[in-house]
Amino acid sequence: MNNIALSLMNTLIYGGAVVVGLLLIGLISVLIIKKKHKKVHVDLLYLQEIKEALGGDQNIKSLNLEQQRIQINVNQTKKLNPVFFTEAKIPAFISGNKITILFKEHAKEIYEFLASKGA
Repeated sequence: MNNIALSLMNTLIYGGAVVVGLLLIGLISVLIIKKKHKKVHVDLLYLQEIKEALGGDQNIKSLNLEQQRIQINVNQTKKLNPVFFTEAKIPAFISGNKITILFKEHAKEIYEFLASKGA
């Protein structure tokens, strides 16, 4: 009788452990999914500073987003403010009338802001 009781008790303990484990995995999965879908807004002042460093709306001829890089064709490179990108530690490369900027975060939001402002 003791063997049957021990066997039943072990089965209940292992079964309970499996259920608790599955619940923890489910909870962690839900938290990870929620974290990925959390939208972070970029500060409007920061976006305006980027636009001004590019010479404003009138200087932006066309935009292209490639992963975390925004490639911008400008009318006049003289209107660019490369010091802003250097001070903000944002890698930017100028080649002819094209500037390629690597944003480590929020590239899509920055692209959408620049594209919606008459670019």
